[in-house]
Amino acid sequence: MKIEIQGFHGTSYQKAKEIITTGYKLSLGDSEWLGDGVYFFIKGLSKKPIEQAQKWAISQSWDNITKKLRYNSLSILKSEIVVDEENFLDLTVDEGIEVLEYIIDRHSDKISKLKKRFNHIDGLVINFARNENILPIEVAKGNFYIKFTKERMSNFDRRTSNCTICSVYLPAKNIKSKELVLTNEIG
Repeated sequence: MKIEIQGFHGTSYQKAKEIITTGYKLSLGDSEWLGDGVYFFIKGLSKKPIEQAQKWAISQSWDNITKKLRYNSLSILKSEIVVDEENFLDLTVDEGIEVLEYIIDRHSDKISKLKKRFNHIDGLVINFARNENILPIEVAKGNFYIKFTKERMSNFDRRTSNCTICSVYLPAKNIKSKELVLTNEIG
């Protein structure tokens, strides 16, 4: 069975134009929420993933070191994501969480050796499962708390998830379309 997801990716206008032309680039690293992949806001905890993608693009525009905007124009891309059910890890349901826990339990020695200084190991475990050929995870989905501009400025940290996101590990295979749906000036 195929699973179809509509995802929204917030970025600068310049990067959005590059993505339309050359495609998405993966965010890489074991500290990523759901491991290596292209990240999208999707419907789930929030029914407004476009707004969340826009808030993300705004928060990413700010450079804390220079105290200036990295870019003044943001864009939101909409993509249709299609994945076979057996290549989809859904961490918003019990079955998906049980799969993640099983991998951790079965491979805790190896995972402990890979664990670096970050506390959250979800992304590390997903990357480990791919790299060790335990599971062919092409798309992963989860609920997370993401700090947007308001929360960053207030230095608020919460434990309550506010977003549902998905990560696409094989964009050339699983992303069937990409379309620019919104461009705005920041400020």
